Amino acid sequence: MLTQTPPHPRKGLILGVFLLLGLFGGTWVSAQELPLERYYPGTGPFECPATGTPAAPTEDQRERASQLTSDALQASILGDLESARALLAQAATADPTSPEVAYRHGRALEDVEFRDEAILEYCRAIALGARDVGILDSRSRLDVLYEVVRERITDRARTAFVAGLNQADAALYEDATTSFSVALDEVPDWAEAVYNRALVLERLGRVQESLSDYRRYLALTPNEVDPLVALVSERIGALEGSVTIPTPSPAAALALGVVPGMGHYYTGRGLGGTAILTLAGAAVAAGLLVQDITVVCLNTPPSGAPCPPGEVVEEIKDRPYLTPAMGVAAAVTLAGAVEAFLRARGRRAEQAEQAEAVQSLTSTGLRISGPSVASRRGRVDVSLLGLRFR
Repeated sequence: MLTQTPPHPRKGLILGVFLLLGLFGGTWVSAQELPLERYYPGTGPFECPATGTPAAPTEDQRERASQLTSDALQASILGDLESARALLAQAATADPTSPEVAYRHGRALEDVEFRDEAILEYCRAIALGARDVGILDSRSRLDVLYEVVRERITDRARTAFVAGLNQADAALYEDATTSFSVALDEVPDWAEAVYNRALVLERLGRVQESLSDYRRYLALTPNEVDPLVALVSERIGALEGSVTIPTPSPAAALALGVVPGMGHYYTGRGLGGTAILTLAGAAVAAGLLVQDITVVCLNTPPSGAPCPPGEVVEEIKDRPYLTPAMGVAAAVTLAGAVEAFLRARGRRAEQAEQAEAVQSLTSTGLRISGPSVASRRGRVDVSLLGLRFR
């Protein structure tokens, strides 16, 4: 969303250039701290940001912008609003000095409900002299759009948002999380509040919750060319690569271990599980297969001769090794379950120690951040290395 003093119009270019520069060194995104979004719809009338003088286009660029504008008009007549928006975006890039192109681009953005971007384009059209060329409604359209944006944000949400910013600046991340959550309770689809909560959750080490909010921010921000969207996408990739697989529950490992090998399969050790299953199964199979058969014969057969079939009274079968075999299988199963329990408990303890170390560095120790850039209120801040102590 936008505020009374929105980001400098060159923010996109500056962040885009720095995004490319960040590729030098490979993984800078994973090292830097993303900036908080500090802009929100205020209570007064909207004020357009100051703009510089754009470079004059060449004649070929003017002709291309004119052709693109004409093509966009045809697309708009045919109802293809998205194509019209894309064509006018190219036209505005080709000829950044034309108030008519800026105005038409603003209208196209408004048609597809990119309100924030439309507001900035109307501001650009006004700055380029839209009134001088007979375009008189840029200001009125801008005010209507801003009123829609502003009315969505309640006073309670606005107050909570500002409190969250102040708390985050003071490294009170738990409090900041609560404040941004209050703002989102009031305005659930407030993209900037979602983004800021993702940042403070990440700084608390609550990576899964942070990822959820980052993804939600992308879903709420349809402008794919916004450099901040690109930065958030990169951040999601970096965080996903650092997320460890959740450790198995010791209790679950013990309970599943009642079935031979299942505790090992649950804890991710298939080879051990297969070995225990094979040993237990082999013991039971041996106990079942080894039998003693006693034949009760009507008459005593000659020494060494079998009882004739017609004189067999009964066959008594006995499995003398079944009980010991079941005991062996039970012992192997129990040993496997206990071992799986101990392994799961050990892994959970290791993860807890690692999480505690990360939390300590995040909340009470030294924080080191890599290259970062921010463009705010017409000022560009570049940081090559950041150190923060508490």
